[in-house]
Amino acid sequence: MRSPGSSFDLRAALIVEVQAALEQLAAEPLAPKRVHGARVRLKRARALARVGAVGAPGLSEVFNSSARACMRSLAPARDAAALADAARDAARGAKKKARHALIDIAENQDQITRDMPPPDLDRVRTGLKDLLALAQVWPDASPRQISRGVLHVKRRAKHARRRAIGETAPELRHTWRRREKERLYVIDILGQAWPGRRRHKTSDRLGRILGRERDVGLLAEHLKHGILANDRVAHVTRALKQRARQHRARADKLGRKLGKN
Repeated sequence: MRSPGSSFDLRAALIVEVQAALEQLAAEPLAPKRVHGARVRLKRARALARVGAVGAPGLSEVFNSSARACMRSLAPARDAAALADAARDAARGAKKKARHALIDIAENQDQITRDMPPPDLDRVRTGLKDLLALAQVWPDASPRQISRGVLHVKRRAKHARRRAIGETAPELRHTWRRREKERLYVIDILGQAWPGRRRHKTSDRLGRILGRERDVGLLAEHLKHGILANDRVAHVTRALKQRARQHRARADKLGRKLGKN
């Protein structure tokens, strides 16, 4: 594998991602898009820490655990917004009764998002400052170590992809999505330093489709909590299953395309 070269500074890249997460949470009041932005930055930082685990395994484990704790604190503020997006996604192309019900669900989730108490930002910001301190003491990573870390990320994504294509089990599909997103984040951050062909656009499309598939599945689970009148559940369930199949087929097609390269 071609080496990423000595120009890539993993420690500096980690610092950038954590600082960006802090900046996302600086605004008041906190909009759902900023919560999402902070969580994405944390996911990117975790992907980098995975690459850096070759040279600093213990530090990588602590960093990952601390980042996950921050993400959990922000998750409730994001979940309702994701369900609203999934409902609108499924409403496209759905039959009339299902479409109207899905739009109602989306509007209800929008209201839940607006009424939801804000996350404990002081706690999250403290956690992010701790992450920043960890990033600042990250040891220098040699080109060889970065290459090995990148190879590990690529192999994890490839293994998850092989297990999930053609399957419907939510846990397999979700693992695939997380591994592909991890790979995409590392591609994006390393840029031209990524060893080999990047396939950035295909990876980005795949991650988005797998994300939509995941959110539609979560919305289907949410229906079990009685959020709709019984006479509407069957219509919405059929629409969600159809949308999930469409996303699954598109994701599998893109996954096979990536697997050939």
